[in-house]
Amino acid sequence: MADVLAIGAHPDDVELRVGATLAAFVRGGRSVAVAHLTRGELGTRGSAEIRRAEATAAAEVLGAESMEVLDLGDGAIVDTPDRREAVVGLLRRHAPRLVLAPFPSDEHPDHEHAGRLVKAAWYLAGIRRAPPSSAPPHRAPRLWFYPSHEVPDVRLVVAVTAEDVDAKRRALACYPSQFHDPSSTEPETRISSPSFLEEGVARMRYFGSLIGAEYGEPFALPGPLGIADPSALLDESDR
Repeated sequence: MADVLAIGAHPDDVELRVGATLAAFVRGGRSVAVAHLTRGELGTRGSAEIRRAEATAAAEVLGAESMEVLDLGDGAIVDTPDRREAVVGLLRRHAPRLVLAPFPSDEHPDHEHAGRLVKAAWYLAGIRRAPPSSAPPHRAPRLWFYPSHEVPDVRLVVAVTAEDVDAKRRALACYPSQFHDPSSTEPETRISSPSFLEEGVARMRYFGSLIGAEYGEPFALPGPLGIADPSALLDESDR
């Protein structure tokens, strides 16, 4: 079981988009699990075997208690009964309180379809007779979507610290096959350029600035976020 289950379409998606948020949860004493829906076998650089090893190392850096790679087909993620069943099983095994998933609209079809697939499975996981029956039904109380290429109407920004950003940097450094590596002889891609990861830091600074924090990671929510204790919204810095 895990407090937070972060799901990505490919190895490195989770680390790239919500790595600092996961580090913040771990720093706060919450348990985190990571799951990648595909092996990333269509990637221009690296291989499925290399990316699995990189994903294992990155999860350890972030403090995740578990990491798994499903094989739902890189470039072929679709919402079908067999794939729903696989993700329902994933959700029931971990029984998280919060699920983080790709926003279900993105220029990368795998990101888009992964978000839709997770949303469907999230609902079905709470229905007792929905397969598989190997674990009891469980529907996480919260489902947050993280954007990748497209940035939707952001409803929530999680403030993260420089320490969390450093953990994210170190997790991404576990993926030399994908990001900038001066010694690599593989073809250059957009994400392997030297400036790509710095663009990600600038993105975190921008979203942090929207909430008065140094860094932030954005999320879109399927519904309003409720506050049980309104006094929690009052910070001492407001005085």
